[in-house]
Amino acid sequence: MKVQGYQKKSKAELLEAIDSCVSISQLCALVQHEHIIIQMKSQSSASGLPQKKLTAEDFIPNRSPLDKLKDDVKEAVENSR
Repeated sequence: MKVQGYQKKSKAELLEAIDSCVSISQLCALVQHEHIIIQMKSQSSASGLPQKKLTAEDFIPNRSPLDKLKDDVKEAVENSR
């Protein structure tokens, strides 16, 4: 008997799915279903994790918040699997 429901994606499928998200809510739903953990970058005291220094790329003004969040999610996926 085949189990029905949400099937977790492979790393390649997940990276492709992240790129295809068109809204922050869609990306957040993907993060929730795949149990992706994203590390906070600047508020280290809030997360209890060591602080990650921000680079010049983190302050590029021509990138949307969605694009920045996609990059953070992709980084989390690449580093965790």
